[in-house]
Amino acid sequence: MRDKIETPQFDGSPASNQIVKSAAKALQESLSYNTQAVELSEWSRRNVSRWPGAYAVSLDRKKWQRFVSSPAKYKPRQRSLAMLAWYWLFEVYPRAITLLWREATGDHSPVPNALVPALNSFMSPGGNPINMEALTYLKGDYAVYRPSYINLKNIMVMSMTCGMGDDPSQFIIEMASSLGETSKPEYVDGFAIPYRECILFQGRIRNTSAPFIFVMSGLPLNADGDGYERGDGTLLVGASGARSSAYPIAMRRRGGEIPVQTFTPKQFEALFSADEKPMHKEIIELFNRGIVGWQ
Repeated sequence: MRDKIETPQFDGSPASNQIVKSAAKALQESLSYNTQAVELSEWSRRNVSRWPGAYAVSLDRKKWQRFVSSPAKYKPRQRSLAMLAWYWLFEVYPRAITLLWREATGDHSPVPNALVPALNSFMSPGGNPINMEALTYLKGDYAVYRPSYINLKNIMVMSMTCGMGDDPSQFIIEMASSLGETSKPEYVDGFAIPYRECILFQGRIRNTSAPFIFVMSGLPLNADGDGYERGDGTLLVGASGARSSAYPIAMRRRGGEIPVQTFTPKQFEALFSADEKPMHKEIIELFNRGIVGWQ
């Protein structure tokens, strides 16, 4: 998944050279210098005609590593190397270079909050930018299911909306902890941070400020390919005055109204139509994985 931006022009400055070298070093965690050298050489031969006066590069691991490890003002013998590496990284491995470029140029974060960029930077030491494509797929309404903390046999059905206003990372959850439709609703406010193939939901309960944190994985796209269909994960809750507990949690993209309340097992099963029975079975099987809690 890529963070799509318009490729900035290479200006040949020492600062831009250093961005290229730092990106190559970060990329080396998942792509060896030898493989980088081979890929860049092949890419340059296919694309060099786009830049009049430029020459394709011929690299091996030793030549590429020497360039990457050199000072920012160092000028390699292959004069087009830094420029071609710049465009190769932005076009083929944008997540390795985009955040470095944004930090160097003061480019604004793609999300209007401080938490997501900070946590993304903390969890992506290689410099990967925020995965905006994952946040786009996440946008929408979901039914979210978890065992009740009052009676673990009962199931809480919550509604979650992801993507609020101009912030694609913001989410809100509405939940009700007691049985019946008259239960007073509670709300969770938070932000979603994609990492690797998972999403961290960093939230807090609005009235108590207690942390409400969960990680979702197994995020297949829906039939249209424009959004996540579902996710399964683990929820961590630490209410004031109580020991923290962890619960299985599931989310399913849903259209229409979501009944926000707590249900007995029989009531919960009745929520699903005949065609949705496999979904009910999946959720119950997830819950049977167990709960980490205090007796």
